[in-house]
Amino acid sequence: MKTPAAISATLTIVILTLLAIVFVLFQMVALNGAGERQGMTAMGIALGCQSIVIIFLGLFSARATNFLITKVGWDRILAVIVTVLVTTSIGGMISFLATIIAIPAAGIR
Repeated sequence: MKTPAAISATLTIVILTLLAIVFVLFQMVALNGAGERQGMTAMGIALGCQSIVIIFLGLFSARATNFLITKVGWDRILAVIVTVLVTTSIGGMISFLATIIAIPAAGIR
């Protein structure tokens, strides 16, 4: 793996992990009135989905950076910035959806 790809993957994983923490805190506030068992189930579902997304998008970020540098001919810094912005935006939206979808999936009305 080349250095720009490693930087891109690392930044993506760190930013998405921080977003996952924020969304878990948001979910804890949203689940204030729910039972402990249902709340833990909802948080587990959301964290599982977010973990899969973080791993997938970290790998995608590295591959996309390599592609933009080698095949398209972009500058290394530009490729890293664009890739990190795109993957964290997608990951943030998916993490938000996972947080929202996990609540009814756990049986909370």
